[in-house]
Amino acid sequence: MSRISQILLHARNSMSHSLRSGSGIAFIVLTMMTGLGVASLVFMPIELEMITAEEFRDNAARAVGFFLAMATLQEWSFNTFVERMEAGDLVELATWGRYLVLDHPVLLSLTVLLLGLVLPILLPLGSFASISGDVQHRSIRYLLPRTTRTSLLLGRLLGALVLSWTLITLLQGAIVLYLGIVLPLDGWSDLVPWGIKTLGALLVLCVPYVALGVLFSTLFRVPMVALLGSVGFTIAVPVISLSLHRAGEEWEMLGFLGYLLYLLPWGYSHNLLSPDGQTVAWAMLFCLCHGLFFTIVAVLRFRRMDL
Repeated sequence: MSRISQILLHARNSMSHSLRSGSGIAFIVLTMMTGLGVASLVFMPIELEMITAEEFRDNAARAVGFFLAMATLQEWSFNTFVERMEAGDLVELATWGRYLVLDHPVLLSLTVLLLGLVLPILLPLGSFASISGDVQHRSIRYLLPRTTRTSLLLGRLLGALVLSWTLITLLQGAIVLYLGIVLPLDGWSDLVPWGIKTLGALLVLCVPYVALGVLFSTLFRVPMVALLGSVGFTIAVPVISLSLHRAGEEWEMLGFLGYLLYLLPWGYSHNLLSPDGQTVAWAMLFCLCHGLFFTIVAVLRFRRMDL
């Protein structure tokens, strides 16, 4: 059997096992419920007629502009909002906010932005037991005589990616259908193309975080420890980085450490929804490189594990 056939076989078996295991079902249920819950929160003001569509768009434009300003405050050349205003940098952010809120379906844009903050925490749930589960139960030694460690890990990674992509595609499809049928603020000609483009951004964002879950699955033999490690690392990176960045206004060295945010795609993932095509392409490339790096480290670690 060729290497590619082995990887595909392991991916299929991994997906089949995920649909039967408790961790896989928990990942599916939590992802769908969280995604639909986020969408419901975004839709609620319009559904309950708490605000008009025009007022909602205006408020959303301000909120998105503030979010983008905070997300891009880590840039090397700017440290405060005052500096950005003096340099005219906020004008570009206003254009970016208009692109997301006024030029495209606002409800879909807001939902995708929030999903981009929530999914990185959920995605390791689908891959944390890829290796550690078999290692803990000592069943992995029965698989290795028939395959290689690299093929097994890559197959498990591919299976976790396909499962995550499938869930996000179904979630995005449900959101677009709901917006087109129940809340027709925008026509299908606007919803479908923007839905496909934002879906592509979410699918690319999956790659590094799923690979991170697989990496932690090779670092720890106990699945629960691998889960806590991957989720904890995902949350700790932006929290510590933003804290150090604020401290850097007084201590320059700590401000430099604030760029630890780029250990994960937190520092640039918002660029996946940029109006500039070149910026989007670079963000996609960085996400894929992040995923490739985590995968290489996971393979090297798995090859040296004492099973």
